[in-house]
Amino acid sequence: MLVGRTRSVRGRVAYILAATVAVTVVGVALAALGAAAGLWVWPPEPSSPLGVTLGFVAGAIVFFELALLGRKRLRGYRLGFTRVWMWLHIWLGLVCLPVVLVHAGFGLGGPLSAATLVLFLLVTASGIWGLILQQWLPQRILAQVPHETIASQIDFVGEYHAQEAARLVHSLVTVPPEAETAEPSVIGPQAAELLAFLDQLLLPYLHVGKRSGSPLASLTEGEYRFTRLRAAVPEVAVPAVERLHELAGLRRQWDAQARMHFWLHNWLAVHLPLSAAMATLMVLHAVKALKYW
Repeated sequence: MLVGRTRSVRGRVAYILAATVAVTVVGVALAALGAAAGLWVWPPEPSSPLGVTLGFVAGAIVFFELALLGRKRLRGYRLGFTRVWMWLHIWLGLVCLPVVLVHAGFGLGGPLSAATLVLFLLVTASGIWGLILQQWLPQRILAQVPHETIASQIDFVGEYHAQEAARLVHSLVTVPPEAETAEPSVIGPQAAELLAFLDQLLLPYLHVGKRSGSPLASLTEGEYRFTRLRAAVPEVAVPAVERLHELAGLRRQWDAQARMHFWLHNWLAVHLPLSAAMATLMVLHAVKALKYW
């Protein structure tokens, strides 16, 4: 998203990492060239004019980055295109890395400044990680989940499929009132095995997926169990078993989708709290530094 022009996931990820390194190297090199020209000392001191200026620049960038949260809450207002906000968020975040490193003089300083710097590095790393996930996981979902559904509706659709599976099996082992035959299609031990498979393995899996602990969550074990079931039922029940097999396969795809959807979105559960903590310490650090400057 918003990085590079290649359609290759590997190419976009390489672009992100290369851009991070390039922006950092260029930023540090410019500061070093300024020192070589006699504009400031090297390595820079956080309390020097350059250090203080870069501190203000870094603070402005951080507050702009946090403004994206406000932008999301005010989507109904015309505050610019989301794509532009995200582009600025990504690139200013990368630019902030050399700015902060040069401001800190490539050192940790006291406990407060050290904690602030460490949190900043963690925020930057988590942001880059999230950006990489956004290049990789959507492509993986497309490849591995051809029958993708709405992530929040997976259990609801699973419940619907469980009802379908129950109807299929019960239509085989019972005789509906309107039927002309006196016996169901599957009787005796075969009917008992089919019902046991439904109740013990398939329905729990369709209801809650991998959380059920059903062996059908494993592709290998699932294929083995369905192969045994096909061999155990009469020929007339095989089409129904094939449909049960299809339903289990759909649930397996959605398990994979749910897992990838979790990683695609929940990295923010790390990134946002770290950002809030870092911004808080940054303000305290700035107040303390300016007080004794």
